[in-house]
Amino acid sequence: MTGLKTTVKSVIFTPTSKYLENISLMSKQLFSVTDARGLSVTGLSDTQIKTYDQILLDTYHYVPGTADELKSLLEEAPEFVLGNVLRGYSTMTDGSVSGKTVAQGYLENATKLTSGATPRERLHIAALGHWISGEHEARNAVWEDIIGKWPADLLAYRQLTGALFWNGDKKRQLAAAVQTLPYWSAEIPGYGLFLGPLAFALEEAGRFGLAERYAREALEINSTDLWSLHALAHVFEMQGRSTEGEAHIESVADKLNDYNLFRGHIWWHLALFKMAQGKLDEVLGLVDKEIYPGTSNFYLDIQNAASMLSRLEFQGVNVGDRWDRIAKASRETLSDHTVLFTVPHQAMALARSGEETHIANALDQWMSAGSNANGQSLLAAKVAEAIADFHLGRFSDALDKFARLRFELPDLGASHAQQDIYYQYMVMAAIEQEDIPRTKSLLRERIANRAETEADWTEARARLAEIERVESKAEAIMMLRRGI
Repeated sequence: MTGLKTTVKSVIFTPTSKYLENISLMSKQLFSVTDARGLSVTGLSDTQIKTYDQILLDTYHYVPGTADELKSLLEEAPEFVLGNVLRGYSTMTDGSVSGKTVAQGYLENATKLTSGATPRERLHIAALGHWISGEHEARNAVWEDIIGKWPADLLAYRQLTGALFWNGDKKRQLAAAVQTLPYWSAEIPGYGLFLGPLAFALEEAGRFGLAERYAREALEINSTDLWSLHALAHVFEMQGRSTEGEAHIESVADKLNDYNLFRGHIWWHLALFKMAQGKLDEVLGLVDKEIYPGTSNFYLDIQNAASMLSRLEFQGVNVGDRWDRIAKASRETLSDHTVLFTVPHQAMALARSGEETHIANALDQWMSAGSNANGQSLLAAKVAEAIADFHLGRFSDALDKFARLRFELPDLGASHAQQDIYYQYMVMAAIEQEDIPRTKSLLRERIANRAETEADWTEARARLAEIERVESKAEAIMMLRRGI
């Protein structure tokens, strides 16, 4: 969730006559200017660097149209090394296998400029190459190298922390933020965009008080900094502050749709807060109006919609034919997503669509890909299989498969709140088998990560006592409704 996704589809960059004319004039020597954080940038004029600085800020503020603005800047400055890299990063962040060909074009453009690039820019070119080749560890190591040498490199910092989110590496995410902390202050442009990932990493590490402090500091700079708003929403979720969370998001709700597709995940958080308060009709309304209003193939839209519909059905809500559009998008993108947390959500939609052939074919593809790829891919396939078993009524098989995997599940990436869907499936599978002791055990396990302060611990102990009194399906479902 690094913020590079826009509503504008990536296109292969085709040099125009203007581009070729400019590159001819500039080919003898690359020139360098300094960005807003004092870092050398190759291939831009003093005026153009200001445009780039704004594009970078807009990118991580999720402002639509940054791809078009960057394309125009590259037309003017074809030897802008980091411009080509950023376009490549942006395309890869869109999360599709098909986007690799587009990103490769930007990599080739940047590689031609290597001899005149700075050492920092050459490392960015290397990181993009590793990403396209599927060498994620090498990519992350390069970004870590960059922020170790140039801590104010906002591009490397945001890409690294975003990538680690989907790698499921929460400790490394916090380490990346903390190691750059001494080099940032309110006087440095982009400070709020540094704070958001720090706040989120602290929240995922269970440091809710610090997370809230830094998220609020970022929101004082920009009240609609979506990643910082997102981090604060997670604090509210983990501390059971659903009323406060609902109020905070609704205070900026009139501005959310000014931003790109990441806004859907903020609406998803609002739906969680409403669900915790039993406002199920309003949750369903948010699905229709904001979370999945039309058919979308964007991986995060599929995740948001599928997980929310599953939660609603677990609460006994009839969601009608809403699964059909998500299933359609899942079929169309079956082997095209590179963000593997999407796979279990595609499985939800395909299994719930009622067409067993589709889910069977999908499982075959996922298992085949998993056996020939990395461990994360195989894990995604196994989780998808457990979800399919659940929806096909094989509750014992589903629970057994989930139980064996449950401490590996964070390796698929995403947040504690998103990963809670796994426990919801496990709890429901146990309930369907009328196994109340197993249900209680899973409900207790589910809240293990949510206590930091003495007040948190007091509330957690109270929740544990409530769980001990669970004796029916309705009571267990009510525990799920209230959030983590």
